Amino acid sequence: MIDVMEKPIRTQQSRTDSAQVHQAVNALPPAEREAVMLVCVKGLSYQDAARKLGISPGMLQEHLLSGRLTLITKLSQKG
Repeated sequence: MIDVMEKPIRTQQSRTDSAQVHQAVNALPPAEREAVMLVCVKGLSYQDAARKLGISPGMLQEHLLSGRLTLITKLSQKG
């Protein structure tokens, strides 16, 4: 038997998860947030994102690593 509340509950959970991710990304330091947004959200290559930010690809990778680790930590605590 199909639970008629299953879809609304999943939809609400998805909204909650999305809001938590949005909040966690916004809490990142600016350099990390910009790197995560350009690469992970907008899909820019490391080269293009680094050029847009005026930094080296290596520095971009450092910002991405730090930002991703922070997001993993914050979001796993909420789960």
